[in-house]
Amino acid sequence: MPHIMQTKRRWSLWGLLAGALLGVGDLTAFLALGLEMRLAHRSVMTEVMILFMLTYGGLGFVIGKLLEARTQARADAHTIASQLHALAASQRVALQNEKLAAIGRLAAGIAHEVRNPLGVIRASASMVREHFSPQEEAYRACEFIREEIDRLNSLITSLLTFSRPAELRLQPVIIEQAIERALQLTNDELQRRGITVVREIDGAPPTVMADPDLIAQVLFGLLINAAEAIGEHGLVIVRTVNERGHMLVEVVDTGPGIAPADAECIFEPFFTTKSSGTGLGLPMAARIVRAHGGLIEVVSGQGAGKDGVGARFRVRLPLSGPSTLQEQAA
Repeated sequence: MPHIMQTKRRWSLWGLLAGALLGVGDLTAFLALGLEMRLAHRSVMTEVMILFMLTYGGLGFVIGKLLEARTQARADAHTIASQLHALAASQRVALQNEKLAAIGRLAAGIAHEVRNPLGVIRASASMVREHFSPQEEAYRACEFIREEIDRLNSLITSLLTFSRPAELRLQPVIIEQAIERALQLTNDELQRRGITVVREIDGAPPTVMADPDLIAQVLFGLLINAAEAIGEHGLVIVRTVNERGHMLVEVVDTGPGIAPADAECIFEPFFTTKSSGTGLGLPMAARIVRAHGGLIEVVSGQGAGKDGVGARFRVRLPLSGPSTLQEQAA
């Protein structure tokens, strides 16, 4: 704000000075042409010079004021835009926190009220199954009960994990090691589907202050999502880029890509396009990345397929780790 006020005074002074000089210049031109001004047989050149200087100086001062008003208007517009952006970000954070709190209460209630009965039902189904042969319909029904209970238990576990804050164990991490770990964990699935993985490294990978287990978990989820989106016989590119104090990790695939309408919702809890998905994988990945002070985003139209078809997920991590405790508690 002090800088703006100095700019205002400078415009006014320059306008006043320029106007006065313009008045003197005009009067000088008149004198060069031999023009003489008299009133009642007395020379009034001095008075005319003063009048010209005041008139043009006043005009310059007004123009300076207009420039000041425009400068102030631009500064106010920038301030309002910044405040609106900050307000929208705060509202999103507040809404997300409210959702997380609701999910936490829901998860705790489900875990308490449902997990024990599910355990009893699963054990009972296992006991009943022992009385039938694998070829009988009753045996297959018991097996189906066990599978569905395991699926429900997995959902409850995901809810509990998502409702807890991400506890970081920060240490210097070479990002290539986390990527290699995620690739090893997904190697069987990628090979089973006939998917080729290509590594691209832009420059020497620096050390990142991060939690290696959680970063590997994020990359594991992105690779599995890419494999499921491709189906079979496709390409996944894992690219790392060192960019001005940040490390960028991109997972690019040749799948069908993400619809523009879905791109705005994929990081929301319980949003999923999969028939058997929980909708918690990408939101959990986003929480982990935010806890590291970073950002995860999906880039539209830049997949690895022809004409940019496919999905591109970009993870941006600060090399120095999270800057505040609030980020770590994201």
